[in-house]
Amino acid sequence: EWLEAADYRAELLQHLKDQVPQIFCLKKDLSPQEEEELMQRRLLHPLECFLFGEDPQDGLEKLKQGSTSSQLCGRVFKEGETVYSCDCAIDPTCVLCMDCFQDSVHKSHRYKMHASSGGGFCDCGDVEAWKIGPCCSKHDPGSAAAMDESVLEPELYERAEKLFRVLLRYVTDFLVWEENFELSAELQPIKDNAYYCVLYNDEHHSYDQVIYTLQRSVNCDQIEAQTHTTLIDKEGRRAVKRGTLRSCQQAKDLIRSSSEHISLQPLRVEILHATVMAHQTFALRLGNWFQKVIGYSGFRLAFCQVALEPNADRDRPCLISRLMLHDAQMYKARKIVHELIFCSMLMDSEFKRLFAVEFTKYYKQLQKDFISDDHERSISITALSVQIFTVP
Repeated sequence: EWLEAADYRAELLQHLKDQVPQIFCLKKDLSPQEEEELMQRRLLHPLECFLFGEDPQDGLEKLKQGSTSSQLCGRVFKEGETVYSCDCAIDPTCVLCMDCFQDSVHKSHRYKMHASSGGGFCDCGDVEAWKIGPCCSKHDPGSAAAMDESVLEPELYERAEKLFRVLLRYVTDFLVWEENFELSAELQPIKDNAYYCVLYNDEHHSYDQVIYTLQRSVNCDQIEAQTHTTLIDKEGRRAVKRGTLRSCQQAKDLIRSSSEHISLQPLRVEILHATVMAHQTFALRLGNWFQKVIGYSGFRLAFCQVALEPNADRDRPCLISRLMLHDAQMYKARKIVHELIFCSMLMDSEFKRLFAVEFTKYYKQLQKDFISDDHERSISITALSVQIFTVP
């Protein structure tokens, strides 16, 4: 139906409006397995059917047959993962993951090993990173494993662009969401007056201070307060109360005054409509879905095209720049955005150049935001400068 619809965007958003609030942020939480299964069946499967124009399994099989792996490795390092550098590198920031190193000429050279601080990625296959031996045997363009990039059929590419345009805008809108924003008419719920009081992670307050504040402000016992605090630290934020707008406002005021009393600086608390929370949760899941889908080079090109497309309103930045400019406010969601940039823009030399232009255009603002952001540099978008400004 979406394929034939006069306005496919409105149809897609209508589907998200109907389904997303029925799966996420319900009054009675589903188990993670139930949530995952419902999301696959009711949300991701229909989107993949639209993308492939047929059963997604059949579409994927065809893609795998005609597809080839990229010449670049692009593995994103986890914190503590072993990485290798060699004297042959253009500069000390060029590194290899363990698999590529074992299959490369650098194994017999003078090399160093160290633990990654996380967030960087493997430079195997990048001819601008190495004086000699840029590729391991797996990513060598002459080998059978890494032939030319695959090209999608025109209809499939067009559907990918259409779908990515709607979904990436949806993801961007909800990840840069601010407390005073209003839901667009297309996603406005029919009638739902449930709200959440959401507490964000910061680096000013200790665990004990947050636990104490929650016990005083939202009527929870110590165990519940500890659970909330652990999850806030891990995920970057947590809904600590569900209720009417008024009851959430009272909780917000209490949290701010109690935390300010302890450390002169109030905790960051927001009140979000339950529907907004549901869409934000799905937007994060879509970030992970995009990473999986753009593992196929044809889809990667369509994604980069859409992410860097100039905004119709000339004064507003493109989608990927909007995400970059909200990096400091984006709690732990920023990690998903950075990984998306790694596995899309930085895997293609032409799009890497276009992305570098955007990154440089906003560099001053990004650095200013980083200075006032209380989180580590390793999880800031500014850490990408090592991928952009060290290229000869």
